[in-house]
Formats: sequence, C-alpha cells, structure tokens
Amino acid sequence: MSAITSRDERRPRGRDHLAESRGEDPRVVRSRAALLDAARTLFLAKGYAGTTMEEIAVLAGLAKRTVYNHFADKEALFTRIVQNVIAYAERFAGGLREELAVEITATTLRATLDELGRRLALAILRPEVVALRRLLIGEAREFPALAKEYFDRAPGRVLEALASGFERLCERRLLRVEDARRAAAQFAYLVAGEPLDRAILAGTIPSEEDIVAGALDGVETFLTRYGVESG
Repeated sequence: MSAITSRDERRPRGRDHLAESRGEDPRVVRSRAALLDAARTLFLAKGYAGTTMEEIAVLAGLAKRTVYNHFADKEALFTRIVQNVIAYAERFAGGLREELAVEITATTLRATLDELGRRLALAILRPEVVALRRLLIGEAREFPALAKEYFDRAPGRVLEALASGFERLCERRLLRVEDARRAAAQFAYLVAGEPLDRAILAGTIPSEEDIVAGALDGVETFLTRYGVESG
C-alpha cells in the first residue's frame, strides 16, 4: 500500500495550503491534524472509554489546554474523526455517480466496471478507513446514532451511487438488473468484501496488487450474473 502511504504523508502540506487559502493559521491546522491522528491511534488501540484527553494531548505533543481549544470534549473529538471519514466517502460516492453517468457502451462496459471495482476496493481498504470501521464496531453500543450515520452516509451513499448507475446501464440494456440496490451490494462485496472482513477482524490488509486482482475477479463474477450476454 505504498502509494496510499505516500499520499497520506503529503497531507500536511495540503492542509497548510488549504489553511492559507481560508485565512487559517497553518500552525493551528497542523495542531488539529496531530490531535486527530493521535486520537484515532489511541481510540483504536485502547477504545473510546479507555482513552483520556490527557493521553491524546501527550501523543499529539500538545498542551491539554490546546486540545480543549480545538474540541470541547472527547466525544466531540471522536465525532470529528468519524465525520472526516464520512466526508471522504461522500466525495467518493459523488465521483462514482459521475463515472457511471458518462456514455458507456457494450465495448467499454468491462473496462469501466474493472476500473470502478479497482477504485472501490482500494478506497474501502484504505488503512484509515479500515481502522475507523474497527473502531466504530467496538463503540457501536456507546454511539449507535453515529454508527448508523456512518453507514447511511458512507457505505450507504456508495451503494446508492452504484445502484443508480446500474439502473442506467440496465436501461441501456448493458446489464440485466431487477433489483439495483441488491446488485450494488453484491458488486461491492465481490470486489472487496472478503479482504475487508479479514482486515477488520484480523487487522491484515492485502497488498495493493492482491486487492486489485481480487476486485477484477469480482467484476468478472458480477458480469457472469448480470451481463446481458450471460442471459
């Protein structure tokens, strides 16, 4: 996953640039980023209840007073971490809608779905996304509304985007789909479900090469079921 890691390592410069464009102090943005990274690390390692604001401040290298200048309490900090991942998922879902809205033909269908499956699998299996899902599962009893919001606005929006696109492909007679939402769920699981389960339960994320290979096999299976030529 070196490509993902290197992209993540470049984020502080991007935050500084965004901060400058918004008139924010880059030092404040860096402090907030360090705080969120530290909180995510500790929440995942020790759970929400087992983590204190003092520990977060120490790991972030910030004074406790600075921590409370950014977030009123631990719950607000936890909620922000989840909201950040939700925002990423919503942007990704928007990109899927655009990708599936372009003119797709019988000739380009397989290549389009291959690229869609590849991107979806890599996005779902990003280390920070996997970590957040593991954390939410552990804290779902404490934050049931937040867990539901995450599902509705993250994987839920992605499934809606896929279903909408598959409906259009069905109208163009490129797919045979009776229940677009079910087909969307099956597509998502075929391209990333097994490695995601393993990552969440065992903490092991496959190599990018293996993720992509599995996603392409999943697309082939999907087209065997829903492709017009299979009927």
